[in-house]
Amino acid sequence: MNMKRKAKFYLILTLLPVLLSAEKIVSLAPAVTEIIFALGKGDRIIGNTQFCDFPEAAGKIPKVGAKLDLNLEVLISMQPDIIFLYPSYYEKVKILEKRSKLVVVNHANLQGLYDSIKIIAGELQVVQKGSALLANIKNTFAAIREKTKNKKKIKTLLIAGRNIDQLRNMYIIGRKDFLNDILEIAGGINVYKGDIDYPNISVESVVGMNPDFIIELSVFYQQIDEKKVKELWGKYHIIKAVRNNNIKVIKDNVWLRPGPRVGQIARKLHRMFFPEEGDS
Repeated sequence: MNMKRKAKFYLILTLLPVLLSAEKIVSLAPAVTEIIFALGKGDRIIGNTQFCDFPEAAGKIPKVGAKLDLNLEVLISMQPDIIFLYPSYYEKVKILEKRSKLVVVNHANLQGLYDSIKIIAGELQVVQKGSALLANIKNTFAAIREKTKNKKKIKTLLIAGRNIDQLRNMYIIGRKDFLNDILEIAGGINVYKGDIDYPNISVESVVGMNPDFIIELSVFYQQIDEKKVKELWGKYHIIKAVRNNNIKVIKDNVWLRPGPRVGQIARKLHRMFFPEEGDS
């Protein structure tokens, strides 16, 4: 091999990681979009869902709909090199396998999130940044876990959704969700002990569980008035959370996203449970 060919060969080797990382990306989940931005590759995203709104730049990216109204025509027209998606999207987009690389990630729980960050970082040729992001998340959790390791666990009910104006059709977070993992890190424990992922329960069941805290996660989307929420629960003073005014209304969608901001959730929970300790 002559010198010119050698120089060209080594130039290609040098540029290969850059060329690979220049792929056009579509993200079909807000948490995945956040991970890609956190890894410094947000400028490669050419399409995402209507719910992808963080960071601010993510909201300005062309939309392809969401799970219930995914627009395959728009998605195909974008000609992405790689599409990141959850398992629940696969059947909808598998016809694109010959056009784009489909990368399925599943971060229903924290271990799944850790695995997803590694996968996404690997696909985008930013393994070191992925490792740094993981280390940051785990260090945050470790610091909070250290503060709560000798404390009595706070029995908590996490409500994911219900009827807007009634305490009926309540769907709660089970023990397999990432929020359950974060709850335990922050010093809480899920008052629900069953094996259903998102069980539908009654007020009578809540009375029986008698949680220390009730956290309503549905209001951000359903636009339930916070005062109305507390009025609905107010008649059930038999429940410790009601009696101690520990009905918490969450309006920040970070609580619904298993992404790079999960440390914020743990800190907020810790402050909620142990306000006397100040900022986490």
